[in-house]
Amino acid sequence: MIKAKHSPLWRTVLGWYFSRSMRKAFHACRVKGEVHLKPWRIDAQSPSDAIPLIVYCSHGGWWDAGFAIAMTNAHFNVESYGMMEEQQLTKYRFFTNIGMFSVHRSNPRSAVKSIHYAVDLMKNTRNVLWMFPQGELVHQEIRPIQTFAGMSNLVELLGEVWCMPAAMRYDFLKEQQPEAWLSMGEPELLRSTMYSNKQDLTNHIASRLTALMDELRDDIMHDRTEGYTTVLKGKTSVEKRWDAARGMK
Repeated sequence: MIKAKHSPLWRTVLGWYFSRSMRKAFHACRVKGEVHLKPWRIDAQSPSDAIPLIVYCSHGGWWDAGFAIAMTNAHFNVESYGMMEEQQLTKYRFFTNIGMFSVHRSNPRSAVKSIHYAVDLMKNTRNVLWMFPQGELVHQEIRPIQTFAGMSNLVELLGEVWCMPAAMRYDFLKEQQPEAWLSMGEPELLRSTMYSNKQDLTNHIASRLTALMDELRDDIMHDRTEGYTTVLKGKTSVEKRWDAARGMK
């Protein structure tokens, strides 16, 4: 497997690159719940009982990984890791410099090796692991949400770990370009002893992620923007630029 490493230079470069790319592609990128990441920030005072965090995300759009990379490396300031298909990481090996390591999902033995590697990276640290437990790109409106057992395996092997759902969504609203939204839920400390079997834990993860995705969709539909911070701003629409040039509101 291909292992991860961290380079401050590459974090800066790729954080800048993906932030710039999102400014070009979206009118705005809005985030809610960033405060939940405070204990895991690099500049936070290290607690004596360091426990890692798993951020488990919805996977309903092509931009999901880029959105996570932009936020993690240019905005959130956390030491983060993530799994990437081995075939892709082999082609784009520079992603290892921001904490990406390989997983070969179609090879069970290799997939187990990646899970144990993730445990080694996370145990007794304040590191953050980003996961997409749906395992594949699924339209953001499809229900019920199906999640694989990889995250449950991690919880079992770690013994205890903080876990936080994160919902991403992309919508065309009042501008020429779409808007990107990220809502981060309340972290919860999950222990392997809390559930009688891994399927119950997997179902719990799917339930929390579904609830947060539905909440984000409803916030956007009803124009409830309270609590959301615009972290990236792109271009305004052509007609608004035209109106501004003519001195019209």
